[in-house]
Amino acid sequence: MSNAGGTLFDAMYWSFVAMVPVLIAAWLGLSIMPSRRISAFFLALSAGMLIALLSYDLVEEAFRVAGIWIALFGFMAGLFAYIGANQIVAQVGVRRRHSANCGGIGHLTPDQQKERNTAMALVIGAALDGIPESMSIGISFLENPLVSSSVILAVAVANIPEGLASGAGLKRSGVSRLTILAVWLSVVVVCVLSSGIAFVVMEDAPNAIKGLVTAFAGGGVMAMTFQAVIPEAYEEIKDWLSVIGGSGFAIAFLVSHLFH
Repeated sequence: MSNAGGTLFDAMYWSFVAMVPVLIAAWLGLSIMPSRRISAFFLALSAGMLIALLSYDLVEEAFRVAGIWIALFGFMAGLFAYIGANQIVAQVGVRRRHSANCGGIGHLTPDQQKERNTAMALVIGAALDGIPESMSIGISFLENPLVSSSVILAVAVANIPEGLASGAGLKRSGVSRLTILAVWLSVVVVCVLSSGIAFVVMEDAPNAIKGLVTAFAGGGVMAMTFQAVIPEAYEEIKDWLSVIGGSGFAIAFLVSHLFH
């Protein structure tokens, strides 16, 4: 295999492969409306896979490229970025709660409001970690003709329960099918474009910037996992969360070391 890097098409194509499952899963979620328990099962599996992804394919890679301090700084920046974005959306939702033009949000029951908040937290998390993850895919093609298969698989599989749970949750809380699909399509498009932009812009960027972007993705993944994925899963499946989440971690760990 040639040592030359990949192409712009490679970067955007594989970013699309990694991100499009979230759109397909959202469509399935709002179409088949899986129960909260089934959604929680997939969220638990996703939690384990996401923790493995950020451990072995994001933060570890950032450390290898840019060193410990850049990796930690980027990681913490990703954490706070997710928390900040989540707070902004929550505050906007509160302000619009009694608006007659807000799509019925003022008439939601507490359970529906909670479900919508959780679903939107998954969307925010998918965007905040998907964009830098996609940029990391783009960056990787600057040096290698093929990106790590473990990154593609972990991102793609972890996106499935996020989309499934979010699609079903938003539908149950009264959001229209078209709006749900438009939101997730926007996330996919932005992530694919981010991969292409990173490939073009970061070709001559210092390793510190590349490592910062990759670690930022890890921070976003961690914040979303702790704030939205794990609490929602535990509420439905309780102690099974540890078993299912651990299985997800084991699967991602295995893939990372067998196909890296």
